[in-house]
Amino acid sequence: MAKAKKDSASYEDRRRQLLRAATVVFARGGYLGSRVGDIAREAGLSYGLVYHYFENKEAILNALFQENWGLVLKVVTDVHAQGGTLRHKLEVIAGFLVEAWRQQPDLVEVVMLEVVRSPKFLEKANLAAFLELLAGLEAIFAHHKTTGEVRDDVDPKLAAILLLGQLEVLLTGFVARQFLNSDDPTLLDRSRDAVVSVMLGGVAVPSST
Repeated sequence: MAKAKKDSASYEDRRRQLLRAATVVFARGGYLGSRVGDIAREAGLSYGLVYHYFENKEAILNALFQENWGLVLKVVTDVHAQGGTLRHKLEVIAGFLVEAWRQQPDLVEVVMLEVVRSPKFLEKANLAAFLELLAGLEAIFAHHKTTGEVRDDVDPKLAAILLLGQLEVLLTGFVARQFLNSDDPTLLDRSRDAVVSVMLGGVAVPSST
């Protein structure tokens, strides 16, 4: 069988097909309970073909994390570059992650449970991506400290860690449905707003009105 060319559209389409299949398989059976053959079957492809695109199962999980975590980082970078208030930036960031759960719960489940909360996978390139996101959030808080929106006694790095921690626990709560088990259609939006309100209550300069 001829090896797929990495610069071709068909190569990228097939690669994404495998990543979508892996998301379903990992969400259904967990990383440890899944095999490359399971992913191939879910994708409707031969077992051997998978290795034209990924070295092994670990490489598939790493690709899932890095590509989707990169989207979160882009949102953080873009919203900061576009300007606006701290409230606006927090609303966009929290809203993006909540909407990710609404649209792709399997993907969020895999990223949160199999990578972010895994000492094995949150290392090297994955850890670097995680720290890059923290740096982006820190830059937002540091900037709004200079504009007078964030109190002088607030450490931007700690604020970034606390924001990411809130969002991580919130998403984990959605994944572990017994934790946030509600049929309330407003829960996701209320959760987003609660994160923003808690962060602003902790770091923002009190309003004079």
